[in-house]
Amino acid sequence: MAPSTEPTAPPGRPARQGRAARLFGSLRNRARANASGLTVVLLTAALVSTVLGTGALGRADEMSDGAVWLWTSPLGEAARVNGNSGEVDLVAGLPESAGTDVRVVQNDDYLLLYDPVTGKVTSVDLRRMGFSGVLELGSGDFDLVLGEDAAAVIDRASGEVKAVDPATLQPTGETLKIPAPLVGGAFDDEGTLWLGAPSQGTVVGVEIPEDEAVIERTAAVAEPGADLALTVLDEGALAVDRTGDRLVTLDAGGETEAVDSPVPLEDAELPARTRGDLVAVSLPGAGEVLTVTDPHGAAGVAHFPVGEDAGAAVAYEGRVYVPFAGEGTVRVFDAEGGELNPVTLPEAEGPLELEVREGRLFINSPRTGTAAVVDPDGTATIVDKSDPPPGPGDEEDGAPAPGSPDAGDTGEPDDQPGTDPGTGQAADEPGDDGPADLPDLPGPGDESGDGQGGRGEGDGAGEGDGPGEPLPPVPSSDPSPDPEEPEEPEGAPPGAPTPVTATAGDGSVSLSWPEAYSPDAPVEEYLITWDDGELTVGGDELSAEISDLVNGTTYRFRVRAANANGPGPAAQSTEVTPGERAPGAPGSVTATATGGGSATVSWEAVDGAHDYLLTIDAASGADPADRTSTGTSADVSGLTPGGTYTFTVTARTEGGVSGGSTSSEPLTMPKPELGAPASVSHTVSGGNVTVTWTAVEGAARYTITPRGDGALQPVTVAGSSAGGGSVSHTMARGSTGRCYGFTVVAVAEDGTVAQSSTSGPSRCEREFR
Repeated sequence: MAPSTEPTAPPGRPARQGRAARLFGSLRNRARANASGLTVVLLTAALVSTVLGTGALGRADEMSDGAVWLWTSPLGEAARVNGNSGEVDLVAGLPESAGTDVRVVQNDDYLLLYDPVTGKVTSVDLRRMGFSGVLELGSGDFDLVLGEDAAAVIDRASGEVKAVDPATLQPTGETLKIPAPLVGGAFDDEGTLWLGAPSQGTVVGVEIPEDEAVIERTAAVAEPGADLALTVLDEGALAVDRTGDRLVTLDAGGETEAVDSPVPLEDAELPARTRGDLVAVSLPGAGEVLTVTDPHGAAGVAHFPVGEDAGAAVAYEGRVYVPFAGEGTVRVFDAEGGELNPVTLPEAEGPLELEVREGRLFINSPRTGTAAVVDPDGTATIVDKSDPPPGPGDEEDGAPAPGSPDAGDTGEPDDQPGTDPGTGQAADEPGDDGPADLPDLPGPGDESGDGQGGRGEGDGAGEGDGPGEPLPPVPSSDPSPDPEEPEEPEGAPPGAPTPVTATAGDGSVSLSWPEAYSPDAPVEEYLITWDDGELTVGGDELSAEISDLVNGTTYRFRVRAANANGPGPAAQSTEVTPGERAPGAPGSVTATATGGGSATVSWEAVDGAHDYLLTIDAASGADPADRTSTGTSADVSGLTPGGTYTFTVTARTEGGVSGGSTSSEPLTMPKPELGAPASVSHTVSGGNVTVTWTAVEGAARYTITPRGDGALQPVTVAGSSAGGGSVSHTMARGSTGRCYGFTVVAVAEDGTVAQSSTSGPSRCEREFR
């Protein structure tokens, strides 16, 4: 795709229709060429690695340089966008999360997909090109972070940090506890994870030296109880004291330097990570952005207006990028507030996500197929995430697709088209670094049976209630099908049956996996492959016994589900080594509920055990995913309040040889009783009333009942974070009345309403409406 040099006006209706046709046409092309899940290129590496050895995987890994994964909610997939060419080269599908704003966490080796609606995290091992792990977090305020060599799960509400294996997502050490709540959270370039602890007025630096999170640095940045925000820099961090209107920088050693802000910071917002020597602090209430230049040096501070309804600003290469979701536009400013050309994303709807990675700024519209890549010189290139990845033999010459819209050069507004804003010379064309050639795969309908199957043409939104506006459906048929093309399948292949659990025995391995997500057709079979063998079992079987293996030889197994539309992506096991010596059974397995959706399972150690496999049997509903522990206890989250579970622990050797198993007594999870908000208040500003209340543990929603003469109606909302453990909701005042009061009651996920509520004080405004 060619870079753009002119700002783009919002497209009219004809352009929208053409864009829709291109989007749906690309979807149909992908459906014909690829399966849902890790499509053509990715599945190629996964399925033929045993034939081609590690060389093919090495070439695929080289393609990751300069590339970033971007989520597309209607499709339920992440597309890997090559930052050099602006093209999609790989696709990882998660069909069960279609319609949800999935959070993407990534480095060069792993891709983590976090569905905040289900609380499920899925890991893709990019080194081996397979789905490799699942973690069920349940509901709560969680975050996941990946460094170059470490990964962690952050529970902000409880103040817990757990180091995890990024491939399996299993804990690798004891849980680190920090006074809650926590804010911020990202690794700097030195491998330190920085977090803010507002209750203490401190910022802590956490390191994971030997698979266990430990606090290495603690720095005071504000008074205890202050309202803090945090962004992590290339070295160290910058904290914003919203209470004291101060900016505090921390270097890699935790040394601090404070700077007074020239403007109030009460609603300041920061990106989790800032790259480079310019920091952007958004001030949505004032419609301004505050910048900090050279935070570890002179720390120059400036501020300038950007307008109302702006999203969180991100700094990149000396410029400030401010998203305006309602317009599908990112306005661009220099560090002093001089406005440059904007970046316009045609057809963008909903939130815009900005992230600096691999030396470029990536702008994503997760609810549409549109994105953009901004180069260091400010040149922006539009990305069509719905374009199919290149198949075998495809060439990428950097030429734009017919009718491809431009994004906008973010240099000075009077720059000449086609020039570099810094030199005035012709801008370089991207596309020189296309993806490596990969071997051919059988296509749909090939007799080998290894064709990819079609993607299908469902509505893409799934059946869950994802956040945000409804997503546009994908048309059910091509209005002008090519008669020479093969008949398209009516649905999509299944998702990956992740995780695959493997336990070794004497010359054998036992495999088990969860039922694959397959809404369009029943799973007909599961296809199991390993280095020198393969096995197929029926679609109603979720386990298999692999025999005649060689003791002392290491194996890794891949499992794919197949339905009438073809096979889905592969889920892979960890490595296991069959052997004769098996450990004994653990003694005294006990399970204790630690909350409505969590429990701690403990057992006695077994001589010769390297780790322990924990399986969970639910009395009703789906069983939670298996997990492992190297210690004698495990914390389990994502359980259903009121549900009954039995926990079974199996000891394993280093090679995965399993011994005897011991089960706990059944544990019925408590149903927590909802309390009432500790306080309720409201403020009036112009034509709006904002109600604020303290959050209630276990509440999924809140019902607000107005009082007074304001003619307002009761409303049930999830509420938005107001900081400091508070929740708020803003509503229009209405056309009459001037007196307001509000009562708030908590509502559980299952619809249970708390028995007690809290009413805030009533107050009358000066003017009637």
